[in-house]
Order: sequence, then structure tokens, then C-alpha cells
Amino acid sequence: MNAKTEPRPDGLISTVMRAFRSLLTKEGILLWSVCLLLIAWGPKAIPLFTPWFQRWIDADPLQSGFRLQLLSFASGVVLLGLIPLVIIHFVFKEKPRDFGLGLGDKRLGLRFLFVGILIIIPTAYYASLQPSMQAEYPLLYQGLTSEQILARFSWNQFVLYEILYASFFIVVEFTYRGYMLFGLEPKFGLYTIFIQMFPYVFWHFAKPFPELVPTPIWGFIAGAVGLRVRSIWYSMLIHWTLNLFMDTFILIHRGVIHIRIFS
Repeated sequence: MNAKTEPRPDGLISTVMRAFRSLLTKEGILLWSVCLLLIAWGPKAIPLFTPWFQRWIDADPLQSGFRLQLLSFASGVVLLGLIPLVIIHFVFKEKPRDFGLGLGDKRLGLRFLFVGILIIIPTAYYASLQPSMQAEYPLLYQGLTSEQILARFSWNQFVLYEILYASFFIVVEFTYRGYMLFGLEPKFGLYTIFIQMFPYVFWHFAKPFPELVPTPIWGFIAGAVGLRVRSIWYSMLIHWTLNLFMDTFILIHRGVIHIRIFS
């Protein structure tokens, strides 16, 4: 019977060094950069450095929600948009369009977009009926009563917010279905669909339960289709349109838009 051998110190050191060197590979750089940048963007896309801007956010109480979302969108563009693009260009020496920023297979992508929008409109309506979703969205009115929303609602601001909201979904789809999906595909192949899906689901743990439940389904479908279509834009448009309709339906249910139009 062989005696149990103790791990050698040099073996442990060698393992640590190999692990450290793996962080300097393309896959290592991509994974730890996504991890750090998502942490900086914060839960629910409220940046960790938000307290630095709190005085500006609170300077106008009627605009505080809008200003907080402006900070969120701008931070997302810089942290998870511009920084990964810099890494792609200067570190990986690759082209951004190869990370899902091209149009890819336009015919298949447009079919996916058409079918997706037909599905998400009733989905958005159903989601808008859930009390937890009404409390969460629209984000610029988060936590406000219907009366408070009505007092500060304006069509100009709401339309501007929804247009700027598109940047949020560009960032989200590029992070998971662009930067991660296409950056890891050469090494992991189809398994990359699951690799990008798991952190996407974890990031939604702070979201309302009705939103969390379908997250893995969307993460899988968007990843699989993105890998076939070679573009983030079709899933981004579906994702944005879902939230655009849901926000509008919620304001209708809460009497905000109806009162503003017909009063």
C-alpha cells in the first residue's frame, strides 16, 4: 500500500504561477476585465462611485431619478463599452466588428428581430401587470408613487430617457453577447453560450423575481442566435423594445400617461 504523499511546496508554487500566467492570456484578460468592470458598474447598474456624484444628483429633487440614470448609462458606456474596445484593439489586436458589432447575417438577424418583437410585446404587457415590476420600472421613477410620477412626468423627458436607455442595452448585449461570446468562442466553442449566460443571470439576482426567472432563457437564446448571426444588434433591439413597451404599459396602468393625455 502506497503511503500518502504530501504536496510538494514547489508543486504548489508552480500551480499558482500557472494560474497567474493564465490571467495574462486572451481568455484570462477578458474574464477578469468583465468581472472588474461589472463590479465597478455596480448592482442594478448603479456605479460604485455614485456617492461622488450624489450632490449633483440631489441638486434638483425633481430630476434626481433622471440624473441617476444618466450617470448609469454614461458609466456603462465607458466601463463596458469603451474600455473593452480599447482592450480589443490594443491588447488583442483584433477588430471590434468581429466581436458582434457588425451586422452579421442580416437576413437571419431580421427574421429573429421580427419574431422576437412579436413575442416581446405581449410579454411586456404581462410583465407590466406585476407589482414588483411596477415598483422597479421605469427606472427614472423607481420607488415613486403614481402621484409623484404624475407630478414630474413630461413627455419630452420620458422620450429622451427611453432613447438614452438604448445605450444601456447596447452595453449589456455587447458585454455578454459580444465581448464575452466572441472573445471566448475560439477556445470554448459552443460552451461559450453557457459561459456568458451564467454571469448574465447572476447580475440579475438583484432584479425583481418576474424579471429574474426568464433571464437564463433570454441569455441562452440571445447567445445562441448571436453566435449564428454574428451580431449583437438584433438581440439589442429586441431587449430595448421589450423594456420600452413595458415602461409605457406600466405608466398606463398607473394612470400617468392616460391622465396626461386626456385630462
